[in-house]
Amino acid sequence: MLTPTTEYATTSDGLSIAYQFFGEGDQVIVWVTGTASHVELFWDIPGWAHTLRRLSAHSRLLWFDKRGAGLSDRSLGSGSLENRMEDIRAVMDTAGIESAVLVGVSEGGAIAAAFAATFPERVSKLVIIASWAYYPEAGDGAGYFERFWGTGRLMERNWAQGMSDPALLGRMERAMGSPRSMAALVGLFKVLDVRPVLPLVSAPSLVIHCTHDHVIPVEHGREFASLLPNAELVEIEAAFHASARPEDMDLFCDAIEHFLPGDTIAGASAERFLATVLFTDIVGSTERAAAEGDSRWAELLDDHDRLCLRTIQDARGRVVKMTGDGILATFDGPATAIDAAHQIIDQVGVLGLQIRAGIHTGEVERRGDDIGGIGVNLASRVMGAAGTDEVWVSSTVPGLTIGAPIEFEPKGPHDLKGIPGVWELFAARRAL
Repeated sequence: MLTPTTEYATTSDGLSIAYQFFGEGDQVIVWVTGTASHVELFWDIPGWAHTLRRLSAHSRLLWFDKRGAGLSDRSLGSGSLENRMEDIRAVMDTAGIESAVLVGVSEGGAIAAAFAATFPERVSKLVIIASWAYYPEAGDGAGYFERFWGTGRLMERNWAQGMSDPALLGRMERAMGSPRSMAALVGLFKVLDVRPVLPLVSAPSLVIHCTHDHVIPVEHGREFASLLPNAELVEIEAAFHASARPEDMDLFCDAIEHFLPGDTIAGASAERFLATVLFTDIVGSTERAAAEGDSRWAELLDDHDRLCLRTIQDARGRVVKMTGDGILATFDGPATAIDAAHQIIDQVGVLGLQIRAGIHTGEVERRGDDIGGIGVNLASRVMGAAGTDEVWVSSTVPGLTIGAPIEFEPKGPHDLKGIPGVWELFAARRAL
């Protein structure tokens, strides 16, 4: 098999993402790599080349370099989780893939799972290999990356087991990124927390983890599987994170190929999906309407609605409906929603209006053109707790905003009317 041609997809924020799409068969596999990748040089790693060839013998396989690494643009954008999911969406759209089996490895596992929860109609099955849902200690290696990246030591330690050519490994590392850029990627792991997202994944799932993985302990694989509602856990009695030896990688391939046949539920769960819900409300609208009079107040509301609609559409959000003196909108992720809310505050302020905003990331139900469910009610209650020109978020949000320039101020526990339990709320602000 010849090395496939490298092509490029363009993300909504204008970055070029390098990918390869090859193989035979009706089934499509989209492979989401870990931190280190290079869609051309990785073909020189025997175990990896063997994996690609084996899986593409019966499936069409797409794999890509995420932003910040390999042949893709080195910019991270904001570095947020939705940025990383956007890389997946961009390559799938460009390659004409509507639905696929999504395989996430190491860091890519959390991103793949979040994508599966957010876009259930696009993921028929989910495979997670050597990953974690929340592991702040994983980011402690950033300093190690900055000191030793480019020497070959990191690839040899992390997964290129079976390769004894430090010069080749060092050259691969340098081609994938600089020490500082790779350290920045690793640093994002400390705040990534997809535990609230995993129960919302509807696709049949497989979690594979080596029992003696020296990079990500097997306990993290077990936790990952326990949080997915429809998951099978396969523990491999071995001591590698990934390997350059074909016989090692065959253990992963065996589990994947055993899992792939059978029924899938692509599209069946599209009516229930993960979304970030934004509610806004004009503060003191009743008093302001009385002071302005009906005609002037109607003009102000029209201007408010136009500003909100344009801001949300520019952020690739969806306005579900106007609520009279506010909006209900959804986004693919919370970082974009928070930014849009702050932009709305700035823009309607020019009109002499003040708003408050509430944001929650969770499961919602599609009801025609509307949405419903506890996730919507929760966002509304969070908004009700916020102050003038403030953006408040639920406790599910901070861990999903990796890399985004956002700061969170704890606002303590709150009882939210009609919502079970006590919820920790946070004020979200742009980082200075």
